[in-house]
Amino acid sequence: MKKLKYTLVLTLALLSAAACVYDFKADIQGRGGYLVVEGDILIGEFTTVKVSRSLPLSGDEPGSESVAAACFVEASHGGWIIDTRDADSSLEYRLVIESGGATYASEWAPVLQAASIDSIAYTISDDRQTMTVDVTAHGDSDNRYYRWTAKETWEYHAPFQASHYFLPRGSILKGEVIARDTVAMFENGENNYYCWNSGAVREVLIATTEQLSENRLVRHRLYSMNRYEQRISYLYSVELTQEAISQTAYKYWTMLDKNSTDVGGLFSPEPYEMRGNIKNVDDPDEMVLGYISVTRPSVTRYFIRSYEMSFAGTPRGAYDDEPVYVPENLWRRYFYNNGYDVYAIHTSDAPGTGIETEEDYEFDWLPARCVKCWLWGGGTKQKPDYWPNDHK
Repeated sequence: MKKLKYTLVLTLALLSAAACVYDFKADIQGRGGYLVVEGDILIGEFTTVKVSRSLPLSGDEPGSESVAAACFVEASHGGWIIDTRDADSSLEYRLVIESGGATYASEWAPVLQAASIDSIAYTISDDRQTMTVDVTAHGDSDNRYYRWTAKETWEYHAPFQASHYFLPRGSILKGEVIARDTVAMFENGENNYYCWNSGAVREVLIATTEQLSENRLVRHRLYSMNRYEQRISYLYSVELTQEAISQTAYKYWTMLDKNSTDVGGLFSPEPYEMRGNIKNVDDPDEMVLGYISVTRPSVTRYFIRSYEMSFAGTPRGAYDDEPVYVPENLWRRYFYNNGYDVYAIHTSDAPGTGIETEEDYEFDWLPARCVKCWLWGGGTKQKPDYWPNDHK
């Protein structure tokens, strides 16, 4: 019977929007050029893999460089699978990569069932400077090795909430082209105040219950955040994926974590100590970095509302700028040359100078980064579908 073959092309970071991508820079001593493979085969979820080439630490840009590659997930019954949401848990799987004229493959591996995530919680340090995210989980099988990946999303806001915004002539306002520079008011909940950003926890998150009498983790620490970090400034969400991994995989990730932490030290592990389960089919001696596990994961999303517990600290530099009054004849200069935008209606403390008609409107301006959230925090106005509030 003819094989069915579905191809997932990875070029730079161009991946399926439905998949979860996370970065891990491989800081490797010595020469660069090692193939770096990041990801796992997730049965019941989308499988996504990032392929890159390491760069030498002696270069100007240490870390890793994305490369073009074709990547497949192969099942032991001969089929090719990319969307592994409905893959058969009774089969074995491996990853096959074509890059630079060579073919690379991970070792065949059975599907390991991940333990259940009982809960995700957080702990605030006694000095209220750090928040730690932790997990409680229990194993339903004899496998006692855990690995997690954490995809983060957070809502934040600009330092100042503007009531108005500047529109240069020629812009569209209420379906019409405006003939002169205009200051318009936000309406119907629209704003430049709230934004969303996303990322992934870059730490190696692993644990084992091998030395415990019970296959259970209680409030196991995963990662921490400082109270001044933007991602915990308002509303934070983590999608935690918990995997079951083999003892060999656990040793690999332990060594990789140690290598990443101790780079440059006298007793730093050498690259050969980090060899995973991926090999060049025609040249098994080639150094390849990465370990592919096959697992049916447990996935849970958790929200932390820092504003409800008064945990978030004021971001440094958030309120260093003060509003300035800008007359209409200088609007364009401040907008284009000085990088400012409107903040709010200008008011005066002098008696009898209150704003009474539209023609009397005067406005205070601020640097655009203070009133436009995407300039302040690098996010976007694209709110995730699953977000629990109605901010725009």
